[in-house]
Amino acid sequence: PRPLAFPNGWNAETLAGTKTLTLGDSIFQALDPGGSGRNVVLPSGFTKGRFYFIANHADAAEDLTVQQPDASTTAATISQNEMAILYAADDIAASANSGWAIFFISTGSIS
Repeated sequence: PRPLAFPNGWNAETLAGTKTLTLGDSIFQALDPGGSGRNVVLPSGFTKGRFYFIANHADAAEDLTVQQPDASTTAATISQNEMAILYAADDIAASANSGWAIFFISTGSIS
């Protein structure tokens, strides 16, 4: 068997504002809020079975508020040195306020 690989599956980024994920974005997101709490908006559309690993790579107490595709309903809050896996339990329409759920949030040292 070959090892599992995710070509272009990793994104490390310092945010300057809201990050809106698309279905074409990397599964693994290492995000630094860049000095202030930031919002991360999950994608809409035919999403059932999709998932994202989102890590808060902040150097201070800055939260990432992960929002449903409606950009106002909170799906999760990820604090400094936390990582969450969020998955789409249902296909959701544009502007949906549900559909994404937390699988788990883990705390640890993120390098």
